[in-house]
Amino acid sequence: MLERLTKALQGFKDSGNYRTIKYLKPISDTRVLYGSKEYLNLCSNSYLSMHKHPLLLKSAKEAIDEYGSNPCSSRSVSGSIALYEILEKEIAQFKHYKRGLIFSNGYMANMGIISTLTGEKDVIFSDELNHSSLIDSIRLSRAKRVIYKHRNMNDLEKKIKKIQAKGERFVVTESVFSMDGDSAPLGDLFELKKTYGLHIILDDAHGTGVFGRYGRGMEEAFNLSGKMDVHMGTFGKALGSYGAFVLADDVVIQFLINRARTFMYTTALPASTLAASLAALRIIRKDTSLKEALWKNIDYMRGHLKDAGFDLKESVGPIIPIVVGNDKKAIAMHELLMKKGLFLQAIRPPTVPEGTSRLRVTVVRGFTHADMDYAIENLVKIGKKMGLI
Repeated sequence: MLERLTKALQGFKDSGNYRTIKYLKPISDTRVLYGSKEYLNLCSNSYLSMHKHPLLLKSAKEAIDEYGSNPCSSRSVSGSIALYEILEKEIAQFKHYKRGLIFSNGYMANMGIISTLTGEKDVIFSDELNHSSLIDSIRLSRAKRVIYKHRNMNDLEKKIKKIQAKGERFVVTESVFSMDGDSAPLGDLFELKKTYGLHIILDDAHGTGVFGRYGRGMEEAFNLSGKMDVHMGTFGKALGSYGAFVLADDVVIQFLINRARTFMYTTALPASTLAASLAALRIIRKDTSLKEALWKNIDYMRGHLKDAGFDLKESVGPIIPIVVGNDKKAIAMHELLMKKGLFLQAIRPPTVPEGTSRLRVTVVRGFTHADMDYAIENLVKIGKKMGLI
């Protein structure tokens, strides 16, 4: 086995697709320490810069004093502490759903949803650029899998008409695609749902806290809050904490509680995490100024990078993809940016399709204009050097 794995690893290195872990220390809401050098973090998903918010930190510390460091049990046994009930109720109300259920993280939530709610007689229609957690979940389900072209509702409708099911038909999609930063056409998708009796499972991990007038996510941006059959979101991105939530009708939630293995057989989240999530949720419910400040930064960064000549694809929010193409070229660009004090990872296959390796810039609320100007200046210089603009 070791010989085979060593050979495979050498192949990754030769192609520029070898990964290493960089151990960091966050020193502010926008900066990290790597080795002995300080970097501006251009690849954080903490879009609202909430992970260092004083109220989140205070709430987490108080929860440790009250509940201890960890429930040390699954939720099905004795781990469902009172904070779960409060947080599940408030996130469901915020997103306009009847009931919520918290999972340990988004990957486990998607695994639980899809493997539990679909069966061997069902058909799942999946966007070709869905997140790995959705792809893996569909592979593990017993349902028939049908892939439709990215965001292409004509292709989806053709396949819906062509492929029948003895059971039910589901559409699985991200609301905001994590590597391309573009949005699913939820309005058109909802019309297909009504026309063909589909069930929609929506992953709003990158929409929550960012999109919509009140930050309820991409559903709100399309005036569809609470309209999907199953909605998944996370506390670990814009809300600066950790964990995921599933929102649906009461019957769906009850079924997940009784049969979702990724819910039943894993240790519950620490009280500190739940308390931080609850604090973050209450902040964004009362105050939209954090989201508004984020969007000012998004418009500033996106506008300057676009004016410089970068092809930002059809991205619409804080995720800005700069597609380089070749794996080694993406690594070279990453290394040049690191020398300038900009922490920005090269995203390569299998995270993205072959030939589309990229730098995935993310904009956060905590950036100053000086931060963004410095990042833009160096991205443009290195982009020109690499022949991207």
